Amino acid sequence: MMRKKKSRKVGYDTRKKKKMSSSESPSHNVFVYGSFQEPAVVGLILECTPVIVSAQLHGFHRYRLKGRLHPCIAPFETGVINGKVLTGLTNAQLENLDMIEGAEYERKTVEVVLTDTLEKMQVEAFIWANKDDPDMYGEWDFEEWKRLHMEKFIEASKKFIEWKKNPNGKTREEFAKFFSEKTMTSSDQSLSHNVFVYGSFQEPSVVSLILGCNPVAVSAQLHGFHVYRLKGRLHACISPSENGLSNGKDTSAKMKVETYVWANKDDPDMYGEWDFEEWKRLHMEKFIEAAKKFIEWKKNPDGRSREEFEKYVHEDPIVA
Repeated sequence: MMRKKKSRKVGYDTRKKKKMSSSESPSHNVFVYGSFQEPAVVGLILECTPVIVSAQLHGFHRYRLKGRLHPCIAPFETGVINGKVLTGLTNAQLENLDMIEGAEYERKTVEVVLTDTLEKMQVEAFIWANKDDPDMYGEWDFEEWKRLHMEKFIEASKKFIEWKKNPNGKTREEFAKFFSEKTMTSSDQSLSHNVFVYGSFQEPSVVSLILGCNPVAVSAQLHGFHVYRLKGRLHACISPSENGLSNGKDTSAKMKVETYVWANKDDPDMYGEWDFEEWKRLHMEKFIEAAKKFIEWKKNPDGRSREEFEKYVHEDPIVA
């Protein structure tokens, strides 16, 4: 004999729900905190738009992941994450989410607080399996993701739906690997690097010119170094200094990065302290001109070797 399913108020009307028949799968409520907060993405992956309610998850932090567009969450005693609850998902829809999230996440039951009613609700959430992963850092930003990466993610989502309708010989594991790779930041999947910059590369317009894109930039502090001026040059250098503190492009989290340290720590040409705002006001325009010449050379070396071009840039009156 079938039991009557109890109605549970979760910020929307559950009284109109039908009794679950033997052919219906149980429903699931899933807390999402990354790309699945965007209705356009949810609609594609689930092939419908469920009832979505705002909620907060306490005791976790939402991290960025090196080399990836998507975030992860891990336990953090004082953390609070604003997100959404996708309600009433079927087993098939939950399977779609499982596949997209992959084996690096664990789906666990957590308690959230609904924003509108302050009611507590038991839901499922995808938690990063390796809570000590060194690739976790900072805080992931939903609005930034929408502005810079949503289009790319939607393209990968469309391919997921195409595959679901016509696998064309690809196994679930093969497609999951493909989807994961397509939503990484690097198109060629080469090893990603995080670089601390302290001079002209703090300026987004310079970075965009040299790299041909706008990477995610986060502010940080480097302890034990000083940012020096260099006689006859517009650019800065850093060198070890016991009480030094260099600001660049701080989170409370520590992070291993690469940086450019002046090779000759006893160079007599190092003096004073380099000033970023002064550089922007007096010299940025000149530096951008040199950066444009670099890009022109990259596209058309015109017989010049890399070493010859580097010599030209350093001797060019614009820079010198």
